Amino acid sequence: MRKMSDVMTNVMQNLQKHTQMESTSNYCTHTTLVFGKEVTKRHQMIMFDGKEVCPVCEIERDTEEFEKREAYRIKDAEKRAEYLILESKSLFKDKTLINSGFKNYETKDIEEITNKKKAIKAVEQYRAGEVFNTFLQGDPGVGKSHLAMSIIRTMNETDNQDRSCLFIDIDEMLSKVRDSFNNRESIYTEQYFIQLLSRVDFLVLDDLGAETGSTNTEKTASDYTMRILKGIADSRQDKPTIFTSNLNREALGRMYDAKTVSRLLRNTYVIKFEDTTDKRIKNIEF
Repeated sequence: MRKMSDVMTNVMQNLQKHTQMESTSNYCTHTTLVFGKEVTKRHQMIMFDGKEVCPVCEIERDTEEFEKREAYRIKDAEKRAEYLILESKSLFKDKTLINSGFKNYETKDIEEITNKKKAIKAVEQYRAGEVFNTFLQGDPGVGKSHLAMSIIRTMNETDNQDRSCLFIDIDEMLSKVRDSFNNRESIYTEQYFIQLLSRVDFLVLDDLGAETGSTNTEKTASDYTMRILKGIADSRQDKPTIFTSNLNREALGRMYDAKTVSRLLRNTYVIKFEDTTDKRIKNIEF
């Protein structure tokens, strides 16, 4: 931001450039704080464009207007940066999800229609200011990630576009964290993701539990996975998080620390797929 002295110099140069200044016999009194003490000074008035003005008052007015413009510009830039987080910081395993929304979510059976309505209801409640988590659970390929992306995209695009939203495929995130162990130049550390995922207003954690492989596995999560999830669970108690998983709550409890899962899925709105078949498997005729 420009210094006060720069603004004063600029104003005086403009005054001298655009008009013939002439001092008058009148004075304007100004009181300012200097090192905590009030100092009062008298400033001689001048004629400017046919009007008698105080040069210090003009400088103060110009400075105030400049600071208002700067504050608005900074606020607008910060708002734009928050809006772009979904596009710039998200991690997708399936890149087609980037364009997912309610408009292109196909519904062919009762369960899909019902679950789409449930997802839209979640959006309405989020927009009303309610804080809760949403858990979309079901077999692979039934549309959980598409609906999760639809929720978060709507939150990102509506109202004043002043919400920060983020979509994170958990396996992609953990892959980047693993890479950072042997790559000191990588920014994708545990702390990076804990801070990023903790601060956004709305977060999707996609495919919770998939990083261990088969849904029937008895494997448990790694230590760094647990540290990341615990950090997110602890910091997002007052922020909505949308989870998708092929696993139910009990299976997640066996894979992760039960306490952490309990905190992650606290106050949860459940959207469950039980009858919908894999949308990614299509019959191809030749």
